[in-house]
This record gives sequence, C-alpha cells and structure tokens, in this order.
Amino acid sequence: MKTILVIEDTPEMRENITEILQLAQYVVVPTSNGKQGVELARQTRPDLILCDIMMPELDGYGVLHILSKDPITATIPFIFLSAKAEAADFRFGMGLGADDYLIKPFDNVTLLNAVSMRLNKDRSGQQQAISGFGTLKQALTDGEDDRQRISDTYPVTHYKKKQILFKEGSPASALYFVRRGQMKLFMTDANGNAYITSLAGQNDFVGYLALLRDGIYTESAEFLDDSEICTIPKSDFLTLIHNSQEVANQFISLMANDLADYKDRLCKLAYQTVRKRVAEALILFYRKFYARSENPATHDPATYVSTPLTLSRENWSQLVGASTETVIRTLSDFRNEGLIDVNGSQITLLEVQKIAALRH
Repeated sequence: MKTILVIEDTPEMRENITEILQLAQYVVVPTSNGKQGVELARQTRPDLILCDIMMPELDGYGVLHILSKDPITATIPFIFLSAKAEAADFRFGMGLGADDYLIKPFDNVTLLNAVSMRLNKDRSGQQQAISGFGTLKQALTDGEDDRQRISDTYPVTHYKKKQILFKEGSPASALYFVRRGQMKLFMTDANGNAYITSLAGQNDFVGYLALLRDGIYTESAEFLDDSEICTIPKSDFLTLIHNSQEVANQFISLMANDLADYKDRLCKLAYQTVRKRVAEALILFYRKFYARSENPATHDPATYVSTPLTLSRENWSQLVGASTETVIRTLSDFRNEGLIDVNGSQITLLEVQKIAALRH
C-alpha cells in the first residue's frame, strides 16, 4: 500500500483528506504543521506528499525547499494545496519543483485523480515515461481514430453533466483528452455574461493553449453531458512537445485552426444578424457532435440526418452570443417557418440545407 503524508493545518480539511485517502486504500500520515511534516517525511519516506501553503512556523514553500535539498526526500512527488489561485502563486510553487497544485476547495474526484496520477508516474522513471510518451506520440501522429489508445497509459476520470473541468483564471497543470462526451469552453465578462468560445467532443484535446502560453486558463470548461476524460500531466506533454517535432507540428496545426475559428466567430458576432447567428449555432452544434458519427467524410448539409439536438436554452444563448429571450424568439420563428421542430430542450433540424443557406 502507498503511503501519503498530509501536511495541513486546518483540522477539518486535514481530516477530510485523510478519510478520503484511507477509503481509497492509502496509508495516510497526517500532521498539522510544516516542521513536523519535514521530520515525518524523513522518517516515513512517503510515496507522496500533500502540503498546504499557508501555515504558521514553516509554510509549504519552506517545506518543499528543505525536502528538495535532502537526498532522502528529494525525489518524493509533492503536491501543493492552496486557496490562492493567482498566477504568480502558481508559477512560484511550480518553480520550486512541485509536481502539482490543487486549488481549494477541490472535490474528492479531483483529489484522488491527482494522487493516482502522481503515484502511477515513476518520478525517476523513465520506463513509464517512455511508454507514455510513445503512446501519446503514436496516437497523435497515426490519426484521430488511434487516439483512444491514450487511455491505455493515462488515467480516465468520469465526469457528470454540468461539472467544471477547469475555470478561467486558474493555473493549468494538465492536458485533457476527451475519450467520450461533450464539453463547452466559455469566457465570462465583468457582468457575468458567458459566451461559448468553442465546443469539444470525442477525440479532442483541451487545455493545450494554456500549457504552451503562460500556464493560466483564459476560459472555463464545463461538461454538456456525462463524459470520460484522460488526464495527461503537464510535464509529460511539454517533454513530448520539446522532443518531437512531429507532435509539436500537430499542436501548432490545432492552434492555427482554433485561431482561425475564433476570428471567424468574432467576425460573425460583430456583423451577422441574430437570426443568422442562431442558424450558424445550430449547424455548428450539429456538425460537432452529430454529423461526425453519421457521415465523418463530409460536412455537406444534404447528407445530414434529422437527429434531435439536446442543449439548454441558456447554452444556446451563450453559443449565439445573444440574450436567452432573443434566441428563444428566433427559434420560435424557425419552427413557425418549418425549419426546425422544438420539443422541450430538444431541437430537430428539418431543413438543414435551408438553415445553412440563410443569409440574414
């Protein structure tokens, strides 16, 4: 059984983490301050350390600094726990040599996934790293149909509809691969209005732009249905990018396509009528999540099959970039014109070619 040292000065947080890890069959060594944590790390030589940052006497930064200089403890994986979500705090912590950074409050799934990911990765180990890199490289370079093999190497986490994968402004610590499901990525303005910037589905990668830039997410990710996600550690991804020109080219291509799509959507948001934007949103959603499975070889509207699209009115509003009332009114117009059928949250496209051809 793996041993985990938990250094956390808040009693309720420490007890909750301990209980969850024990239920997952880990041996847990809890302590309430940094000085004791350093001594326990030397005595017990745990397989993983979870450490709060803000503590009296010796904070988490000091704990990591001391342990990283000691040959006995230097190779023990180290995860920071903190309520501080500022980019500067994240960069400082990771710069000291931390392996991960969990922002409080975090749910049990996030905690267990981070622990499992770190324990399964041999820090000094190149054998598993080589295996992981080889799987990821092959999956990326052999074609989209081979990407599902990523789950053979990296852990798969199940998420429920409406769960948040990451939030705008939070530090990025992993690349995510959508094994199954649907996801929206969105930005929120100062008034709390959300706008969907892109959609992600099966075989898509999410979060790579933040990893390649300044390490901070510029948008949030929320699941539109129950999904399965593979988590690829930031260190693995960056190592592979730096050592494989072929893989780097793949992500450069993905970023170029994302930028082109983003500029196109901004232009349409600025100059198209709401009616045209609603039509574009219907086609976009259909192409992303339905047309691929029915006819992946073409985007020709004539080939589409009438399949109910399920999305809440709020999400349609965020995808269109207009108020919910305006979008509902436009969808009602489309229904009256015989272009769509509406049944609760389900919309069936009856005249796909006409919807795609709308000019205003």
